[in-house]
Amino acid sequence: MRRARVAGLLGLTIAAACGGSGDDGAAFLGVYQVTAHVAAQGQGAAIACDAAGAPVATPAFVKLAVDEFFDDPSFIRLWECDDAAGAACAETLTLFNPGGPGLATESANSQIGGGFPCQLYYTKATATLAEPTLRLDLVEKYDGTDRPAAQCTVEAAEGLAGSPDCQRIERYDATRVP
Repeated sequence: MRRARVAGLLGLTIAAACGGSGDDGAAFLGVYQVTAHVAAQGQGAAIACDAAGAPVATPAFVKLAVDEFFDDPSFIRLWECDDAAGAACAETLTLFNPGGPGLATESANSQIGGGFPCQLYYTKATATLAEPTLRLDLVEKYDGTDRPAAQCTVEAAEGLAGSPDCQRIERYDATRVP
């Protein structure tokens, strides 16, 4: 059984229907040449969220563009690209929202089954811009515990936010293409 935060989903639906939050992510839109890309994933064990990660060869470029589905600058999609024009790109599942000093997205959910009485998932992605440099940080956290089903909640998954342990990390440093 999968549990979702109904209020968060409802808020996203209302925001999309009403034109988003009104914040403008336009400063982030564009194509960036990747100067460093690292990733690390725990293979059956957690890793430190501040782990350096191993270099990743691809992609050469990333693009931040208004999500085509929402067509609203409050929903910015990350694309991985092969060219500086941002024409040969693959869409990722990362969708940012403007707010505060940058872009962010956060998700938490819980699940019962799959060999564990309780599975908790938490993801967070952030983008910061110090023109012309873009920094993307993506983290995934997981906890498969033996807590009772009544304690296997979205709130428990949100509690992973403060944990120093990650399941997967990925970081990009990139420079805006003129």
